[in-house]
Amino acid sequence: MNKRTKRWVLAGGGVVAVAVIVAGAVVLWPGEPGAVSKPDRPGPGVVAQQFATAMMSGQAGQAAAVTDAVDVAGTAISRTQQGMPGASYRVQLGPNPKLPEGATTTTLDADVTWTLPGGEPFKYQTKIELRLADDQWRVHWSPTVLHPQLAEGQNLAYTTTSGDGALLDRTGQPVPPGFASAVMNSVRQNVGTLTGTPGWQVATVDAAGRPVTVLQELKAQTKQSMTVTLDPKTQAAAQAAVDQVGQAAVLVAIQPSNGEILAVAQNAVADGQGPIALQNYFEPGSTFKVVTATAALTGGLATADTPVECPGKATIGTRQITNENSFELGTVPLRRAFAASCNTSFSQLAATLPATALPDAAAYFGLASDFTVAGITTNTGKIPAAESVPARVEAGIGQGQVQTTPFGMALVAATVANGRTPMPQLIREVPTEGQLPAPLPGGVAGALRSMMGEVVTGGTARELAGFGGVRGKTGTAQFGDGTQSHGWFIGYRGDLAFSVLVVGGGSSKVAVAATGTFLSGL
Repeated sequence: MNKRTKRWVLAGGGVVAVAVIVAGAVVLWPGEPGAVSKPDRPGPGVVAQQFATAMMSGQAGQAAAVTDAVDVAGTAISRTQQGMPGASYRVQLGPNPKLPEGATTTTLDADVTWTLPGGEPFKYQTKIELRLADDQWRVHWSPTVLHPQLAEGQNLAYTTTSGDGALLDRTGQPVPPGFASAVMNSVRQNVGTLTGTPGWQVATVDAAGRPVTVLQELKAQTKQSMTVTLDPKTQAAAQAAVDQVGQAAVLVAIQPSNGEILAVAQNAVADGQGPIALQNYFEPGSTFKVVTATAALTGGLATADTPVECPGKATIGTRQITNENSFELGTVPLRRAFAASCNTSFSQLAATLPATALPDAAAYFGLASDFTVAGITTNTGKIPAAESVPARVEAGIGQGQVQTTPFGMALVAATVANGRTPMPQLIREVPTEGQLPAPLPGGVAGALRSMMGEVVTGGTARELAGFGGVRGKTGTAQFGDGTQSHGWFIGYRGDLAFSVLVVGGGSSKVAVAATGTFLSGL
């Protein structure tokens, strides 16, 4: 044992004396002869520095331990440390004031700097009061020790604000990944980056974290958010409808009252062929009879009640026209021929029309319009003038050189519902460019609505009668060598217009079935 630290214990009915060397001074414990002194207590400057050192090292408990309200101070200090994530604390104490004899309180100045994430300084001055109690100097606890504007129950909090804009759907929610991929990839390319410059603030906050006073801030430089008109529920129903089809299938839905595009859905097979719902041209088949009927109504050839012949087959000019399975109705009102999709009736009407009657009628429905819809590229239709009778015969039933897009046919349905073509819109903040066509002439929209209603109640789309208020038109459109056909259904219900195309679907039945799936999902 080292002689300098050896302890001698004298026992046997006498007094025990213990000498301990502490920091170079000998302290005599009570009971030892001559024990008349104590170690010097730390002065207020030392205690203030202990508090500052603990604060700078993030030790809330150690900082609170040198205050006169350990529990309250510990809670408040911890809340401020948690409220200033990523910020470092530094404090410079002022000079230790000279205390008069018998003084029991003193105050030190403190210059505080928080270095915020990113390096921005948050500086202020405060005061640290110390009081002598039970022969010990302690920091007198007050929230103002942390910041001069803090009150009881409050703490400092650093928060950031994003400057980024966002792509939102019509409900105001951010567009999730994978949503409406047929259009959103194009939209994102069109709007570019929506990344802005973030901002931040330091504030006093209450116990619930609500800001009370903003102490320092940097405003975010915010990029504008963009709202696409797509409706999540309508889009989901449209996607489910096309996904259950084996062939390439698409669905476009538009709000007739304002032209907002509610859904654009393509299944995986269609995606492999590109954005066919918006851009690709297809023979519209009997869905084009909406245009042919309009040409007949506006040209004075017929009304919805005019009797027309509907034989199973007819030779018109040089063209042999046949109804599906060669059905025949005899002489029926035009609306009945429309509901049954009688090819012979509408080819005969078209044969008697002027060469430009069909393109003129198609123009009412936006099929001759060139719309520049922000975020997407769209086409509507190609309806050339038919100079010869054979050309008009084929065009009257949506064959020959007549071609339209699913987007264009959704506009046709929306035009019937609205009475005029609405301006299509996808990004609300960016208006569509283009010239709207004239409204449908008086009485035409009403006649078409009635005729499209009969298609569902007693015609080729009876399967949709249970969905309430659906009006539409079926279409089977031969293409190529005539051995294959597309399946179509266009229609509307309330303020929802839509077109469904199944490429190579064989008949309109598969499109009607997909429409039922769509409507059942709404």
